[in-house]
Amino acid sequence: MQSSSDPELLYVSKEPDIGYLQETYQRTKSDLGEWIDRRQRDYDTRNCLWSGKSDDFKKHSNLSATGEVFPWESSSDQENQLVHETINTMVAQSLNAIRRAQIVANPIESDDIERSNVISNFIRWLINSRMDEFYDQVELGLNHLYEKGMMVHYCYWESKDLKQQQTIQLAEIAQALPQIAQAIQDGSMDEELSSAIKDQFKVSKAKARGMLKEMRSDGETTIPVTRRVINQPRVKALAPDEDVFWPSYTIDPQEAPYVFHVINMTPEQLRSKINTEGWDEEFVDAAIDLAQQGEADTPINNLRLQEEVIRDDDETIRIIYCYQRLLDEEGTPGIYCTIMTSRVPDLYAKHQLLDYGHGKYPFVVTTYEKTSKRLYHSRSVSELGEGPQNILKIEEDASIDRQSISTLPPLLVPYGRSPSKWGPGVRVPYRTPGEYRFADVPRFDGGSVQVRQYVKEGFDRLIGRNAPGVDPIEAQMKQQRNIDKVFQHLRMVIDQVYTLYQQYGPDAEFFRVTGMNDMQKFMKGTPNERFDFYLQFDAATQDPNQMLERVKTIADLGGLLDKNGTLDTERLLQLAIGQVLPGASEKILLPKETASQNAVNEERQTISELVAGVPPNVKPQDAHELKMQVFQQWLSQPDIQQKAQQDPALQERIQNYMSQRQMQIQQQQNAQIGRLGAMPTQFGQTASAA
Repeated sequence: MQSSSDPELLYVSKEPDIGYLQETYQRTKSDLGEWIDRRQRDYDTRNCLWSGKSDDFKKHSNLSATGEVFPWESSSDQENQLVHETINTMVAQSLNAIRRAQIVANPIESDDIERSNVISNFIRWLINSRMDEFYDQVELGLNHLYEKGMMVHYCYWESKDLKQQQTIQLAEIAQALPQIAQAIQDGSMDEELSSAIKDQFKVSKAKARGMLKEMRSDGETTIPVTRRVINQPRVKALAPDEDVFWPSYTIDPQEAPYVFHVINMTPEQLRSKINTEGWDEEFVDAAIDLAQQGEADTPINNLRLQEEVIRDDDETIRIIYCYQRLLDEEGTPGIYCTIMTSRVPDLYAKHQLLDYGHGKYPFVVTTYEKTSKRLYHSRSVSELGEGPQNILKIEEDASIDRQSISTLPPLLVPYGRSPSKWGPGVRVPYRTPGEYRFADVPRFDGGSVQVRQYVKEGFDRLIGRNAPGVDPIEAQMKQQRNIDKVFQHLRMVIDQVYTLYQQYGPDAEFFRVTGMNDMQKFMKGTPNERFDFYLQFDAATQDPNQMLERVKTIADLGGLLDKNGTLDTERLLQLAIGQVLPGASEKILLPKETASQNAVNEERQTISELVAGVPPNVKPQDAHELKMQVFQQWLSQPDIQQKAQQDPALQERIQNYMSQRQMQIQQQQNAQIGRLGAMPTQFGQTASAA
């Protein structure tokens, strides 16, 4: 193992030692060999892969390494999907929590309080509308977390320019610049114009002259225009056993001396890096030559296909990004990136200081377990479930074999006189009764069912799944632990994403999304400005019955203890409806102001009907007090009182209507008296003694 005090891993140099970095890369993968092999077993366990597996789920001696099978040829060899089912459930629970959680930006300094809501809304827009890959990459990362025991996300800023052909007509130039159009037509300024086109559009001098000739002869030409088609933060899930490697002794990934990030690139992608990112052309040429030869550094996914040789159809090149924490000559630390391959000696594509403002490696890492301070000591759900899944497979195979032998038991025949055919309806001749008979079949074993149930319950309890035999409180705590771990991971991802946007994102887009005009107050900020991002979710919200019980308890407590009216009953009702019909509360619940205005409008309609001679009936569930106030305001007008006195029928309808409304108000008060044990006291009044 190399020492962290080696100069190549401590101080930055103008020219990196590529040979040493290549050796370090190979040594790092070698040190992680046992851990990578364990991840291979995890993959096999989840996908039910084993040596000698057949397509018909039966054991065959020709597929066996020893040429023998147990208990007999074509016996059962079924898959058991315990691990795969468990991981899918855990991924679904985590994704459900992520999509239902609220992203909140908490300010670190008091001056940022006013901006926190703006930043929170902007981050939600950025993730949901701009970063199309976000949830797909989160799902892939969650699968890595539970299958491999580690989740890694690569956070980076992507800028991509695309050259397109744009048609320019001579008539358009004549309208805007008639003198230039005239010079193009008579050819008096071809030398000056071709030089200007060459510098402006980055084309050759010959191409520029050809464009002028096309304009003169055809009246139009095409000009190559470079447009920025991508300019945004990106998040990519990396497989911890294929795409990214830390030293085996790593404790904190952000404090590791180096990390290797491996990317497969096509020759076209490599060639484009020369112009877009300034890669060394000699390195690119040497790397492309490898594409036709195959990679000696065989990817893990080839091993999963049990291919020990290099695939001839894979023409990608494995490019290695080596990130290092190094000191410059003044002792100032920084993160430096060297781009190379494992097979091109002495050459590299680029070596530069990583200028990301957050000052971290562009990776966020989370492990499924934290039983040791070492990064690579975490187990996975696949590893924990391998034993139980094997037990269930053995029990299921045994049950199928027992059923097969019970359906068609072996036939006992006299020695040397076995029948030529055997099966249902086949006639078997015999001489002496009893010479041919079925062998005894195994008896039904009820203990096998109990063993399967016991193993399944034990694994569900270990993982924290809601299943029969598992304490729901214990399961909820373990589910919440997993969700909190995922949320902590995403909090760090969002922190890096927003810092990148502060550094590279366009101001115009930020103001367009937030709708803020005060640029001094609501600028997107600098990478040094920090917010504490967090996501919050309660695992119990996935159980509607439990949530409704909570709402009922809060409502009862509010009636007894809410002295100052601090309980927002409208929000409580919205929460309850949201649990019964998720997503329906926004559609069927009106805002408080809208509901009050609707009640006033309804009462005005009732008054119109009452005056017109239609006797109204009061609904039991209604805003009785508000509507009574509106009605009394109408009735207090002098002209209405005079009209009621002159019209006995109207006066009778008014009295009948007010009696119904008063009865409903009294019913509500009786319900309060039943809960409180006394008449509710109004503000400014003193409750009378009983």
